[in-house]
Amino acid sequence: MKKLNNLLIIFLMVGIISACSKRPGIMPPTPVETSSNAPASNLNTAITVDCSQTQGDVMRLEQANVHSTTSALPGEKARIWLQALNHKTIRTWLALRTINKEGYNYKYDGNVGAETSLAYYSTCADSLLIALTAYTPSATFPLPGNGKGTAFQNFIKQTVIYYKNKFPKIKYIQAGNEPDYNGESAADYYEVYKDYYKAINAANIELGLTGANRIMLSNGAFTSTTTFSELVSYTNQFLTFYAADADASKRLDFFSMNCYTEQSNPKLFETAKPQIIAAMASKGINARQVFVTEYGLAGGNFIPTVWNQAQIMTAWAPAQIAKAFYLYEGGADRVFNWCINHADILHKSELADLTNAYPNPYGYAMVFGREVTARGTRVKATASKLNAQGLGINALAAMGNNKGIAVLVWNYNYTSFVGDQEVNVQINNIPQSAFNGKVNAKVYMIDSKNNNIYSNPTQTSLKSSSDQAYNYAATLNMPLKLEGNSVALVLLNP
Repeated sequence: MKKLNNLLIIFLMVGIISACSKRPGIMPPTPVETSSNAPASNLNTAITVDCSQTQGDVMRLEQANVHSTTSALPGEKARIWLQALNHKTIRTWLALRTINKEGYNYKYDGNVGAETSLAYYSTCADSLLIALTAYTPSATFPLPGNGKGTAFQNFIKQTVIYYKNKFPKIKYIQAGNEPDYNGESAADYYEVYKDYYKAINAANIELGLTGANRIMLSNGAFTSTTTFSELVSYTNQFLTFYAADADASKRLDFFSMNCYTEQSNPKLFETAKPQIIAAMASKGINARQVFVTEYGLAGGNFIPTVWNQAQIMTAWAPAQIAKAFYLYEGGADRVFNWCINHADILHKSELADLTNAYPNPYGYAMVFGREVTARGTRVKATASKLNAQGLGINALAAMGNNKGIAVLVWNYNYTSFVGDQEVNVQINNIPQSAFNGKVNAKVYMIDSKNNNIYSNPTQTSLKSSSDQAYNYAATLNMPLKLEGNSVALVLLNP
């Protein structure tokens, strides 16, 4: 996939480019000829960006994604949209007992053949993660060996070999999904996990895969229903069994978890990976990569009683950014957006229309994240209107790759009512060498009125709220009017 040169190109690729429009509520930016910290007019500065303070590679909010089995097969425009996000990994699903009963190309809930789906998503990411689920047999859906022992291990091995040979991008396997949520004790689940690691070891040997080329195995993602501490408790129990396992062939190549709690405290997730690594260390287990393979403002189809569907559709975008930001700040290695399309739960869908690739607010948030990624180098962004729990206005900023500067701003307050706020984003120490004497400043908004196909069905293409050109200045003030749950993208292009 070629690197995209600027915002115009990515939007052409995904079929969502349109003419820019001016909208009320976004004031034109004020260029300042010096590095003064004075805000634009009398607005409070909510975000201060310092381009002279670089912070390494920028976190990639859009780097991983999940396919829901409820989804129909996306079309070609959706494929292009996904490819433009340059995913490292897409997670999808294979159900062992359904494969045993119906064959390798069984139909998902969305009436799509499993192999058809794997072929499609193989074109949209560097690698695939498979949640290998449904390992509990029943009278209707039996399993070899009644789901345990050598016969079951051989079945897993042959299943993995079949799909890996046909879809080489399969790289990661999860041993089920959310066993804690499904009521399995850690002791019972670990017996299943032993069958998985023996099967994956055997598959790697038969396929001749070693080292970094191995198929990697993790636990089925652990989750929580009320607090993150529940997940940590179950993890500690699982790791106790893993540490006590005397089998020299045991493997835990990476650790998986899902995050749906702490809606009013997203900053807690800054401690998520450190808590997992500490649990490993306490049992003499070396640190592993930590994948967050699902996450969301809330689990299932839950909508807070004070919200309607339109409100959660709008809030989902800043909520997802807020949680992902803190997960990455805490060192999480890959955070998987959930999900590309969900046939039953609208607010979890990035794409509202799989044929035309029309994004929901959540989908546009991922496009915004890609614009930050494209600049490559993170620069310091300081937030002055953010509370200790991570609610309020926050930002992620990046520059470089001859693309200028991108500042992603989100205002996330969950259900706490916050009226529209007129605030300033001040960008300091803008490098003159990057702009050739001109700065083209654009602002894009995601809120109840802008770039929101659910609330405004005619909004099928991305539109800017402000588009101005200025002579170069070392500091630029960008006034924004932010709803209580909203996202803005500020671009300073050469």
